[in-house]
Order: sequence, then structure tokens, then C-alpha cells
Amino acid sequence: MTEIRPQNNARSRVKLGQTNLEVSPVGTGTWQWGGAFYWGYGRSYTDEDLAGAFSASIEHGINWFDTAEVYGRGRSEIILGRLINGQKILNNGSEETPAPLAATKFFPYPWRLHRSSLRRALNASLRRLETKSVDLYQIHFPLRPRGYEYWLDALAEAAQDGLVKAVGVSNYSAEQTKRAHDLLAKKGVVLASNQVGYSLLNRVVESNGVLDTCRELGVSLISYGPLSEGLLSGKYRTENPPPLLRRLRWARKRLKMLPPLISLMNDIASVHNASASQVALNWLIEKGTLPIPGAKSAKQAADNASAMTWRLADDEFYSLNEATNRYV
Repeated sequence: MTEIRPQNNARSRVKLGQTNLEVSPVGTGTWQWGGAFYWGYGRSYTDEDLAGAFSASIEHGINWFDTAEVYGRGRSEIILGRLINGQKILNNGSEETPAPLAATKFFPYPWRLHRSSLRRALNASLRRLETKSVDLYQIHFPLRPRGYEYWLDALAEAAQDGLVKAVGVSNYSAEQTKRAHDLLAKKGVVLASNQVGYSLLNRVVESNGVLDTCRELGVSLISYGPLSEGLLSGKYRTENPPPLLRRLRWARKRLKMLPPLISLMNDIASVHNASASQVALNWLIEKGTLPIPGAKSAKQAADNASAMTWRLADDEFYSLNEATNRYV
């Protein structure tokens, strides 16, 4: 059956779920910011590079950044907070150039057993971000021993107290998303988003009901890993694999199957004077989602943002679907 493309393909600003927050169709992910062990922060890139990525994101139309308390053990939030506050000073409170939005996450560690843990974690994130309220606060995983409903209750309270402008979840199943939506609604709080892994090489949300559920509920689906940790950028091959940790994690299984897809993506990119990365991001935008590719340099950030300046033709969109059906 031919897929019907969603009709929310505006390239300026879109609503975050059913909230009043407006975000660019592409955000910037900051998992790499401060991540020394897995990403090489401090070795292959520095704070100066990240400042360049931040500035280029803003310059090219990206207005929101996604982080988490666990990224770089809080370092990502610290870097982001400093950069956003520097931008506020440059803007001098101008309404025409509002400050960038920040999204962060609470991690329900097994030893966090009381609802007060969420409030303490939130306050710590606010200090690192140098702000009195966070634009989007998300529960990172629906982990036990506490059920996710327990944390949603504490999250709703934080929103009601004005510490959180919008609430979201991450890595929630279709049923958990529906349940979260209903529980929050009873407290007068809107579920804005569910952040899940989604890319041309990881299309499981299309078969497990998550994508359809988000569409039905008016919940934004935020796509993390939209470039599959660099595999969809076209720079990695079997003879030029990604760094060891990423290769061991999952990339090795897909490297041998990549060439035909990358070839197709490059063909499409050449038509639009674009990059393979932009093709991958454009496809996710056309799916009605909000991709958050990481950026460690100004060049990467500018390239990511350029995906918002054009759109795939119908035949290009459907050919990408067909080429990656095995990953649904």
C-alpha cells in the first residue's frame, strides 16, 4: 500500500505537539557535547567547536537543542546553558530574536525511588542550564523499579509549578505513550512529545505502533539517531569504518549493506545540491517527525539545518521507503 505523506511539512516553525511552543523542523542534539568516552570530546573536538555548532545552528534557523542530565554527566547541560545565556545577552531581550529553546531529560535510575528525586534532578538541570524553567522536560526511559506512571505524576507537578513549560517522554512504547497522554490529561497537562530512535536504518516505530499513536494523539515524535551515528552521512564504509565503540555497538552489522542505500541517497542529494545527511533528515521531516541530529562543528550544524530549505520529491520519498523496508 502506498504511504500517504503527512501534510505538516512547513519549513519555518511547527508546534511542539499541542503546546504553544514553536520549534524548527530540525533541532540540534547534544549527546556528543561533553561525551569524552564514547564521542571523543576534548580530543577530536573542543568547546570552541561546540560553540561554533551552536552559533551555526542559530544562524541557519534551528531554534532548539536537546540534551539530558546523563550526557557527559551533566557537562552537556553546562555547555548548552552557557551558550544559550550568551545568546540571550547578544539578543538583549529582543522579542524578534527570542532565546533558543532547551529540552532536557530526567533519568529514572533504579536507586531513584521517591518522587522528590525528579524535583531534585530537575533543579540540578536548571542550575546547569542557568535558567528558572526548562522548555521541554522529558522522562528518558520507562525504567523500573518505579513504574513510569509514578514519574509522570511528579512531572505533571513540576509543570504545574512553572518549572517546566512542556513535558515529554522518551523511548516509550505505543501503549505507554497512550497511557502517559491520558494520565497527564487528567491533571490538565499536555503530553508534548515522545523521543525515540528513528532513521532510514531504524524504522521500527512504523511497525510497533509508536508513530501512528503519536499522530493520532497529536504528540510530536522527536527522532533521535536520525543519521544512525554517522552511517547515513556517507562517510563510513567497510574500508573506512566508524570509531571502535560505535562499530562494536551496532554499525558493523550494517556497513556491508550500506553502499546501495548511500548510492541512492547521493543520487537524490545531487539533484538538490545537498548532502546524504540532508536526504536522511528530509525523509524524517516528510514522515512528520522532528529529527535532532548531533553537531560537533559549525559545518555539521549548517549542513543539518540546510535540510529545512528543500523537500524530497514524491518519487524520491517513496524510493527511500522501498530501499529501507527491511528496517521496519
